Amino acid sequence: MVSAMIESSAISLSEKKFQHLMEGDFESFSDLFDEKGLMFYPTGKVETKPELLQRLASKRTVFEKIDLSKTIARLYQETAVVHGEGMFTIILQGEELIEKLNFIDVWVKKEEEWKLVSSHFIKMV
Repeated sequence: MVSAMIESSAISLSEKKFQHLMEGDFESFSDLFDEKGLMFYPTGKVETKPELLQRLASKRTVFEKIDLSKTIARLYQETAVVHGEGMFTIILQGEELIEKLNFIDVWVKKEEEWKLVSSHFIKMV
């Protein structure tokens, strides 16, 4: 079943994205993130890739721990959508926040590589 392997690969890409964030490996994170990629936050804030990388490098936001509890992926030709949820421990401007969040990652195959073009975080109530 080819699509299941590709769907599991999309989940692996999102897991790898989170691993790079927790490890502070922003170079590897940057390699996954498309140049035109956008990050959407529960507050409604949207950041471009350069804005996001600058904020991460400044340590204003630190992804301390991420425990994913559910992930699913769907493949649409050259696009993969990963939905998931988990507990996120984030240090935001020196204050620890522990939030249960949903996320949606949109991956697009570009020149034989998968790139993250959009990542959304949604606060669970």
